[in-house]
Amino acid sequence: MNESNHLPAQIKTVWRISAIFNTLLSAGVGVAGVIIHYFFNYQWLLYAAGFFFVVAIIDFVVEMSLVPYRYSFWLYTLSDDAVELRSGFIFRKLVSIPIARVQDVTLSAGPILQSQKLQEVRITTASTSHKIDGVKPEVGEQLRKQIMKLAVEVRNNDV
Repeated sequence: MNESNHLPAQIKTVWRISAIFNTLLSAGVGVAGVIIHYFFNYQWLLYAAGFFFVVAIIDFVVEMSLVPYRYSFWLYTLSDDAVELRSGFIFRKLVSIPIARVQDVTLSAGPILQSQKLQEVRITTASTSHKIDGVKPEVGEQLRKQIMKLAVEVRNNDV
């Protein structure tokens, strides 16, 4: 499995739903500021609420416009000696996780991922943890088994 793999197309829907929730959270803080201003007449809260509304709108526009970009440039590769995660075109990032350092591979899915029938693959080493945002359950299970199999083989050959 040395070829680079894209995430499934459903991940775009997950990212869009996440952007909507982030926007609603920021707007909710703004609404709370307006309500508190109404009852206690704190003028500065009206400015803070306006700031949160503006931030919510800007964040929503930026996140929604970046969904196709994120999808196009997010790849993962599993080789015999490492898992590579690539992202970005303007700000490129390549993370190489040596198989010998892998301690755990966890599959998880929150409600948004479950609604799209996807799972998150989290690869844990001694120092950090990396994730593949969302893959289909059968692909996630296959990745988990392959990574752990390679990690056990490396440990057995290392001794």
